[in-house]
Amino acid sequence: MYLELSDIVVLTVVVIILSFWWNAQAIRQTAIRHAKSRCKQLNLQFLDGSISLNFEAIRRSPNGSLAILRRCQFEFSATGQDRYQGEVFMLGARLQEIRIPPHILP
Repeated sequence: MYLELSDIVVLTVVVIILSFWWNAQAIRQTAIRHAKSRCKQLNLQFLDGSISLNFEAIRRSPNGSLAILRRCQFEFSATGQDRYQGEVFMLGARLQEIRIPPHILP
């Protein structure tokens, strides 16, 4: 069995796409942990147990390398009857910022 150059290129592209997806899933899980932790600190209820992961931009990390800035949106409740949307910003695999909008306190 011989591999042609086009086979190697296609295989390389598939591996790159799979590794990018795998990395995004790991970052998503990290963002969920950060959001749950912040909600627990503020006595808020983390809703739906999920986060939507969105590409935001490419930025420089503190060590100078290029990294993808992702905005992850999640929903939380203060009273159990309301819904608010918070955001987690991840630069690469590191937490950049968590934004919790103003909400009604119970």
